[in-house]
Amino acid sequence: MEKFKVIIADDDHPSRMILMHFIQLLPEYEVVQEASNGEEFIQFVMKEEPEIVLVDIHMPGLNGMEAVKICKERLPALQVIFTTGYDEFAVEAFNISAADYIVKPIERTRLFIALEKAKKLIQLNSGPNQLKKTVNKLAIKSNNTFLYLSVDDILYAEKEGRKTILHTKNSYFETSESLQELEGKLPNQFYKTHRSFLVNLKKITKIVSSGETYLAYFNCTEKIAYISKLKINDVHRSMGT
Repeated sequence: MEKFKVIIADDDHPSRMILMHFIQLLPEYEVVQEASNGEEFIQFVMKEEPEIVLVDIHMPGLNGMEAVKICKERLPALQVIFTTGYDEFAVEAFNISAADYIVKPIERTRLFIALEKAKKLIQLNSGPNQLKKTVNKLAIKSNNTFLYLSVDDILYAEKEGRKTILHTKNSYFETSESLQELEGKLPNQFYKTHRSFLVNLKKITKIVSSGETYLAYFNCTEKIAYISKLKINDVHRSMGT
């Protein structure tokens, strides 16, 4: 199995140990270095050239945000997950195309979701011929029925209360499966653009700004999906714009 190389940067040793422990539970990722400050982090990144980095923002000397900016000049495809005790840097983080931003204390499930997002971005950026997941049909349980939907027909999935609604151009289907579960089943062009939406990026024909959010439009239908302002840069990048 091909492994994604990961570097952890955090001046707090217990935080690094927690991250290390969680990542060791996933066989497709390998932590190759741990850094305790920004300068050390840059040295490790230049030497190891990892695919993914987990970076605290407040570190002695050069902070994590500035260190990441330096690293991305050399490795623009580097996927960055910020792990920090502060939420006020989220907008700046996504302005430099961070894959995710996690506020401490870090929960295992939240970290796994962030790593999965980073992995999908790596696969999307590597080109359509190198995507690792090919799925033509999606099997879902709807009430007491198993449905088999053509993946190409799905525009987006939307969370509504405890249910998830899968939208096609002319219909919709309810399931009790979560967006996270569907994201694990669907191919890489499906991206969680909003906390309540998982969207087939290949089907978007237009994106329009609307106040604090963005609206995604599709061909030959009036259905609309939402894109959060924190995800819009990642969506543009994933769509090749």
